[in-house]
Amino acid sequence: MISLSKYDEFGPGMGFPSIKESFSKDPYPNKDIIVNYLKNGKVGISAGSVVRDIITDEKIANYKTIMSDGKYSWNNSIAYYVENYNLRLPREFEEHVLSKI
Repeated sequence: MISLSKYDEFGPGMGFPSIKESFSKDPYPNKDIIVNYLKNGKVGISAGSVVRDIITDEKIANYKTIMSDGKYSWNNSIAYYVENYNLRLPREFEEHVLSKI
């Protein structure tokens, strides 16, 4: 399975880049489709733990969840960052999602 959560904020000290490096100032085409896809993945693992926005420290969820579509996996907060900070995910993932519509 290919992880979309390889960011320092989710795995500190593992040598991943900061998620902030993939934020975009502007929305991008098909962003809403990507967000919807991420929000509707299958739940793999879930744990009761407050999830906070890495920029504002506001609470964004009451649980941490790993979701997947069978090929990709992601932290449930990834959709939040795409929606609110225009996080750009790997092109291969975006193409994978768009090929399903």
